[in-house]
Amino acid sequence: MKKSLLALAALTAFAGVASAQSSVTAFGIVDLAARNVKNGNAGSIQSLSTAGQATSRLGFRGVEDLGGGLRAGFWIEGQLDPDTGGTGHNWARRSTISLIGSFGEVRLGRDLNPSYTSMGAFDPFGYVGVASIANVRQAFLGLGGATTAVRTSNTIAYYLPAMGGLYGAAMVGAGEGTTGNKYVGVRLGYAAGPLNVSGATAKTYRTGTMVDDLTTTNFGASFNLGFATIGGAYEMSDYSTLDSKLATIYTTVPLGKGMLKAQYTRSGGTSQYEANMFGVGYVYNMSKRTSLYTNYGSVNNGGSVATGGQFTAGSGGPAGMRRGQTSTGYEFGVRHDF
Repeated sequence: MKKSLLALAALTAFAGVASAQSSVTAFGIVDLAARNVKNGNAGSIQSLSTAGQATSRLGFRGVEDLGGGLRAGFWIEGQLDPDTGGTGHNWARRSTISLIGSFGEVRLGRDLNPSYTSMGAFDPFGYVGVASIANVRQAFLGLGGATTAVRTSNTIAYYLPAMGGLYGAAMVGAGEGTTGNKYVGVRLGYAAGPLNVSGATAKTYRTGTMVDDLTTTNFGASFNLGFATIGGAYEMSDYSTLDSKLATIYTTVPLGKGMLKAQYTRSGGTSQYEANMFGVGYVYNMSKRTSLYTNYGSVNNGGSVATGGQFTAGSGGPAGMRRGQTSTGYEFGVRHDF
């Protein structure tokens, strides 16, 4: 009896130590905005958007200390649709497992890829909403059935350890027999003090052939002046006989508990992908976790080709806008992090 009690006590103590060395965190964002998008002659639509400042999400992440400086980690995260309550939930935003140590991090699963993170780091609107560069970037990077504009599935990635201000990543995504899924990309950057610079290059392969692969290369930089941050990025992409060149410049200005944001983006290259976009926004932080915001975006479409080229200021606007017309959008929203 005494031996049994001692064994139970030892097991309980061991479990307590193991629990102390592990942690699991639930987290998320709820973001809703009243949005209006007007697309040229097609008219306008009012909607309640779930991503004006950030995509609404729910996630769980955890880490376990394996000893000897080695840790294991996991991260699962999926989108929420609080405007309707959603029709189901998956973990498509991120589903990864990692081994982390002095060597850096080896990460497996579905995650943001290097070519996106290098470009997204220099979008003050967080790649969502009526003023984001996503409004003029996404279309070209989806050509040929490519699914890798932002995230990539079936990946093995390596992330550099802390090395002063140097950071970087390399990622390979298996196509698994599906067109547009196979991906190879690398990113390298440096962030120290007020300066942040980054560059990336990537290729998305067609299944079973090297013809018409989608390639993209980008670089960006930002500098914090104290009273404001200025930055910009440039991206070159090509697919088949088409090409896209995207340039953006921006500034953010802190104003008490708030921040003013402004950005100008130019998409050029092949004529049906020509557009000029201007965005401005303001965020007021009510607390560390809750903010109010408003954004305005305007996309002036160019292009002489009848097919394609009708970029819009955010999602949710009416279809049928003609080439060469302007799309405008504005939104007022609230965001809460938990």
